[in-house]
Amino acid sequence: MKVRKFFAAGFAVCLGATLLGGCRSEEQGRILSYKPGVYLGKTDEKLSDEQNRALRERAVLQGGASEIAGGPSGGARDVRKPGFDSDTLKQGTQNQKGS
Repeated sequence: MKVRKFFAAGFAVCLGATLLGGCRSEEQGRILSYKPGVYLGKTDEKLSDEQNRALRERAVLQGGASEIAGGPSGGARDVRKPGFDSDTLKQGTQNQKGS
């Protein structure tokens, strides 16, 4: 009998914790009904000119190379094997296209 009451009390505590977990403040007021193609959330606030400038600067820094590599003026060397036949490559491409 004592064990049964112990498990009943434990079950009641677990059930209460589960039900109260759904009452968290971040769970309140969230969208429950969705409409396809329609954004139902809060509207975004506009960024200031200073914030836009800072974001552009960060994007430039994260962009990697600051100039285009390769090309005729980039000083790129030919990395093809000696004896490379571009006509054979072009013919193979034409054969794959079916024309």
